[in-house]
Amino acid sequence: MNAMCPVSFEKIDENVARINAAQAVVLLLFFLFSPWKWLILIVAADFCVRSFWQPKYSLFVMISRQIIALLKLKPVLVDAAPKIFAARIGFLFSCLLTVCWLLHLGTAALIIGLMFAGCAFLEAAFRFCVACTMYPLVCTMTGSH
Repeated sequence: MNAMCPVSFEKIDENVARINAAQAVVLLLFFLFSPWKWLILIVAADFCVRSFWQPKYSLFVMISRQIIALLKLKPVLVDAAPKIFAARIGFLFSCLLTVCWLLHLGTAALIIGLMFAGCAFLEAAFRFCVACTMYPLVCTMTGSH
């Protein structure tokens, strides 16, 4: 679904990304609709690890790989660059939610959180990555590939 090929030569298993997204949806819903607001810190930390460090150290990735092994799912390899971009957008959303929580901005947190959860749900349920779809446009606008 990416208009620019190849974006990178690194591949990742889309199953991992989809299960990561499902985990994010669950934690985001708990953040939004329970008193456990601190859960956003786990989400933010995990997106940070996947975005800027090593995904193999991500708690979500470790859990996703265990689920994949249990279900014996075959890898579905996709380009890594758009998924990394998506994780960075997720990290940005997580940071915004953390700020909203700390500043007691409940309405803003609800709007941002539902948008974030909606995007993660689309990835988890339908293999539709909103940020990945935007990635070629961003690359074209910035002149990077």
